[in-house]
Formats: sequence, C-alpha cells, structure tokens
Amino acid sequence: MTPFDKWLAVVLTTINPLTGRGMAIPLGIEFGLPIVLVSLVSGVTNFILAVALVLFVDRFGHIPWIRKYIDRKRGNKVTQFIQGKGLLYSVVLGPFILGTFAVVLVFQALGADRKRMILYSLLSAIIVTPVLAWISPLFVDILNQYKRMLHF
Repeated sequence: MTPFDKWLAVVLTTINPLTGRGMAIPLGIEFGLPIVLVSLVSGVTNFILAVALVLFVDRFGHIPWIRKYIDRKRGNKVTQFIQGKGLLYSVVLGPFILGTFAVVLVFQALGADRKRMILYSLLSAIIVTPVLAWISPLFVDILNQYKRMLHF
C-alpha cells in the first residue's frame, strides 16, 4: 500500500458515519503513520464534514413541515437543554457515545443554533481527537492480540 493509499484510507474512515475518528486514528497508527499527523488530518476532516452537515441540515429547516416539527419540539425539555449548556456537553461528549454525525443530525433536527453547532463541532474536534489519539494505541494493541489469536 502506498502512503497516499494509507492517508486516503484514514480520511475515508473518518468521514464514514459508522467508523469516524474512533477507527481512523487506530487505523493510521496501524499503518505506521505519525500519530500527530493522523490526529490532525482526522480532526480537520471530521470538522469539515460536521460543518457541511450542519449547513446541509440547516437548509432543510426552511421547509414548512420540518419548521413546524422543530417549532413544536422547541418547548420540549430536551430542546431547552440543547439551547442551554447541554449543547456543549453533548457535542463534546456525544461523539464518544453516538458519533459526531449522529449528534449533529439529532441536534440540528431539534433546532439547535447553526453557529453554536459549528463552534462546538470545532471544540469537539479539538478536544475529542487528541483524546482518541491518546487511547488509540490501546486499540491497536488489542487488535494485534486479536490477530495473533486468530492465527492459532
């Protein structure tokens, strides 16, 4: 595999909603790529896609029946939580539980502010990506042990 193919695999794994940064960083480490660059590429790629997703979903908010649904949910306690500090906690902690793209879709569907979502997605990329890079060598060790087990 060429270095370009390895980097392409990391980027494509990052933008995949099912895998995201949690799999892209260990994959890059397994390929022997520098962990700092893998973290940087994965974080930037994730942020760019999150912003694109926020802007894409925001365009659908202007459709009348979607706007009616959002306005109906605004009084809900969950939406009030999102409008408060809950958005920060959810966007920073949510990627560990649901994944970045699921969090963005859910919160945008509940009417979160577009600018705040973009800001918090940036914070998520800055906070979550280094944490994932820090724990990723553990995943690589577990994967290597699993591979050795399968060969016996």
